[in-house]
Amino acid sequence: MISLLLLLFNVNYGDSFNNFPSLVTANATMAVVVDKSFFDSKEEYKNTMGAVQDLIVNTVKKEMHVGSIVVRVFRDVNVNLRQDYTILLSVAACYLTWRLHEAARKEELVHFAITGIQIIRYKLITFQTNYSFYFSDPDCPRFLNNDGISIPFVVPGEELSQIFLDLRMTNVLPWNVINILHDDTFDRDTISRVMKAISDKLPSKRLNLVSRSIFTLRHDDTEKERKNSVRKILHDIHVEQLGYCFLVIATVDMVADVMTVARSLKMVHPASQWLYVVTDTAMQNVTNMTMFVDLLAEGGNVAFMYNATEFDNFCETKLMCYIKELIEALSKALEHSLINEIDLLRRAGKEEFDLVRLTKRDRRKEILGNVTIHLSQNTFASDGVCGQCMLWRFSSSITWGNFFSHAKNEAHLLDIGLWTPSLGVNLTDVFFPHIAHGFRGINLPITTYHNPPWQIITVSETGEKSYEGLVFDVVKYLGKKLNFTYVVIAPEVSRTPRSWNTSRFAKLGEKIEDMTMSNTKTVPREVINLVLEKKVLLAACAYTVNEYRKGTINFTVPIFVQTYSFLTSRPRQLSRALLFTSPFTKETWACLAVAIIIMGPILYLVHKYSPYSTKTSGLNSPWQCVWYVYGALLQQGGMYLPHADSARILIGVWWLVVMVLVATYSGSLVAFLTFPRMDASILTVEDLIVRKDKITWGFPNGSFLEVYLRNADEPKYHILYSNAERHNDTEAEHLMERIKEGKHALIDWRSTLRFLMRKDLLLTGGCHFSLSSDEFLDEPIAMIMPHGSPYLPIIDAELHRMHESGLMNKWISEKMPMKDKCWEIPGNNQAVNKRKVNVTDMQGIFFVLFMGITLAFFFLFCELYLHKRKVSKERKLIRPFVS
Repeated sequence: MISLLLLLFNVNYGDSFNNFPSLVTANATMAVVVDKSFFDSKEEYKNTMGAVQDLIVNTVKKEMHVGSIVVRVFRDVNVNLRQDYTILLSVAACYLTWRLHEAARKEELVHFAITGIQIIRYKLITFQTNYSFYFSDPDCPRFLNNDGISIPFVVPGEELSQIFLDLRMTNVLPWNVINILHDDTFDRDTISRVMKAISDKLPSKRLNLVSRSIFTLRHDDTEKERKNSVRKILHDIHVEQLGYCFLVIATVDMVADVMTVARSLKMVHPASQWLYVVTDTAMQNVTNMTMFVDLLAEGGNVAFMYNATEFDNFCETKLMCYIKELIEALSKALEHSLINEIDLLRRAGKEEFDLVRLTKRDRRKEILGNVTIHLSQNTFASDGVCGQCMLWRFSSSITWGNFFSHAKNEAHLLDIGLWTPSLGVNLTDVFFPHIAHGFRGINLPITTYHNPPWQIITVSETGEKSYEGLVFDVVKYLGKKLNFTYVVIAPEVSRTPRSWNTSRFAKLGEKIEDMTMSNTKTVPREVINLVLEKKVLLAACAYTVNEYRKGTINFTVPIFVQTYSFLTSRPRQLSRALLFTSPFTKETWACLAVAIIIMGPILYLVHKYSPYSTKTSGLNSPWQCVWYVYGALLQQGGMYLPHADSARILIGVWWLVVMVLVATYSGSLVAFLTFPRMDASILTVEDLIVRKDKITWGFPNGSFLEVYLRNADEPKYHILYSNAERHNDTEAEHLMERIKEGKHALIDWRSTLRFLMRKDLLLTGGCHFSLSSDEFLDEPIAMIMPHGSPYLPIIDAELHRMHESGLMNKWISEKMPMKDKCWEIPGNNQAVNKRKVNVTDMQGIFFVLFMGITLAFFFLFCELYLHKRKVSKERKLIRPFVS
């Protein structure tokens, strides 16, 4: 099956590869197809085809000095192209042209096509006879690049719809939604054809359909009336639904009015795109768009398409002229390809020539490229005649960053290409350079000041400044995405040694000398002035977003969000003096003591009144039974056991209770020896408020937190605000000592508190602080831009993308301290591997031993005293002697 498929493939498509004759061994063959439905009679068609064939043969003889072209003329458009043809020349209606093109592309033929739009009258050069072609299909799409060359017959003055078709086919205006504004100087047929060219489905599937909204501009007599009419229309356009792409087709004076009104309504900005098609520039003899430069707005995307046709001479398009022009270019291209093949044959030899020569597809590409080059040269030559009178030019405005480059709002225009009937759209740049290339690599001024870790300014030994920090990570990425470089203006700012630290911020692992506080609540006045005077694109500095400043400057979207938390002393271990009592609560110990006391008398009563009990010396009194029960609790058996079953049952049950108590106590005691008991941690704002009688708290003076707490509605924040202290940078050392002593809590940025913990660890080698887990407030940190800056939306859009891609988190994590043992919340992971029991752990039981010894000696002295007194008393008694 596979072999059969390969055989069929070679039979059907073998000509697409090297199974076709070389230009060295055979001349190129051309199939000429002219639709005969364009002629009134067979005689007219026969004469025309003869003239076309003679023109082709004569032109080839004149232009092609090496090789030749075999011409075959077909009287039917249903021609079989699966022969060894190299070129197809067709003159047909649009739908027939594209049908022939599909067949030619499948066979890898070089296809030249001429299509028409109306009745075209021309005079045959050879016979000097008038003939007419009747072309009924208007506006035919051109072939795509590298597929062929098609030239439409265009009547001067009616080429606008064809231009838009060519723009869409080249995909230089990839608009999906478009707002079309045209003045009422055009007739209905012209506008209808333009709308159709803009929105109709094209042969190429990769080109999308365009959704359009159409508005008509009334061409009033006075300028004021025109502007009022334009203002009303533009004001009513809902750009959120209809998009920001505008196509304006109007005369010179109307274009100027639209530009003025659109700028006043602030509809011209970096997110919008305006293409002005100026239709009467040729008649007005206005072939330079510099007259509109003063109407361009900073940051706008504006392009012009204007008619540069010369009407001084009679402008006429001729079929034979286009055919001759194509054949001349083709002859030179084929001659070039033939010379290359001859040279290759000479170098490679006959055996290797068929293996290394160009395939049919590659040769088609080479011929089309050379033909395009020759057509371009003929079009721009001074002696060119075919359609040269029709000429449209394209200009793009360069507006981004001009204010900073020239110290004034000075835009300029860039010529980006032209349109001619033979070449179509020929561009050297894009319509909207700023959309494609951002700021086009210009150098823009920004300002900053030293404020680590946000902005870090270092000076080398040679006096050269370098700029680093979190904000400059953002600015560098912005410059890369928006295609600009920057020069930093760092003004001399008024500062104190504490408030503006000029030393470089210590990196991780280095000794941190200065305390780092949250210092984005204020920006030096010198930096603010540069922004207010619009001398810089932006201020590359971290600034807390506040409502007070929003009226004078613009804030970008937050580049970072700092959360507030609080720092307290690390919870200390509780006293272990009475560690042996920890397994049971006070209530448990009390119940156990009462059980021992009660069990003794109960055992005595059961033993005494049982008829089967013997007078055992160890259980003859309640006190002896109490000691017996206590000894059983300590797993020490007595010398005597009761003989009665009732007493034995009671002792057995007591032993079961003792077994459970001892096992529970032993296991719990091991756990308490392994895991030290810690003081309760302060983890939330509620925990802090509960301890307001034992601990104080405070935050930096004038911080964002102070303003927030003052205006907050929640009661807990009112308590937090009313009982808080305000700290200044000068009291940093004393503040740290208060926190270590457990008397104070510092409320600040979580990142700042982490730096303080890191600093303490590096300086002392110990962990004295605890960071709460409660992040109860977010403070947005942003950069600032001049008020009314048109570049704020595009910078905000890039910042959003940085957040979504995780770049912000990456940069801030690189500047923040790595996690260490001091960041763990006390009490969560306190397990100690191979921990040994020390004297501190056992001090309580030794204290009990000491108390027991002391009591024992006390009772010993009491017993000696009582015994001595008893003996003395007995000596005073006279006892009878009994033998």
